Amino acid sequence: MKKILFIVLLLGTIVLAGCSDVSTYDDNEVAATVDGHEITIGDLRFLYSDETALDYLDSVIVAELIKQEVQEMNLDISPHLMTEENQDDFEKLPPENTEDEGSKQVRKYAIAQAKKLGMTPEEFQQQYAKKLNQQNAYINTYLEEKLGGGDINDPKWMEEFGEEYNNLVEELVEENEKEIEVLID
Repeated sequence: MKKILFIVLLLGTIVLAGCSDVSTYDDNEVAATVDGHEITIGDLRFLYSDETALDYLDSVIVAELIKQEVQEMNLDISPHLMTEENQDDFEKLPPENTEDEGSKQVRKYAIAQAKKLGMTPEEFQQQYAKKLNQQNAYINTYLEEKLGGGDINDPKWMEEFGEEYNNLVEELVEENEKEIEVLID
């Protein structure tokens, strides 16, 4: 019985993933706008695989809202950016002969994304790391301003304050609802 349930759930997941595939869209197509800022299919495709990109559209919208809010509050994100040394390590594509499973996944993802984006895997990893570093810095700056601190990358913090963060995000989305337009399913 458990095996049948597992197969049904797996097939359901595959079907749902197929429904959110962005591979049929052009990179320049606008998926959503946030207060005039366009989020394109290419933006989503850069951050996520084609099969899951649309599943993360809401997260990208929230990240853009937070970025705009931080900029509007004129807050400095630099204290939350990775140190240059850590950033350099994150920007490096793991070696081909790596034994670490996490590094293998990073490498596999970078190769796949780079191929569809017309980049080298090394270029992709460098740009991807910079984008994530900046996005996390905006979010953590916002959390510090609104909640007195926090790190969305820290599981212990998220366990303790995740609900407050989610409430804060919901409030931000509600306040800016009229500024958000989703243009794609």
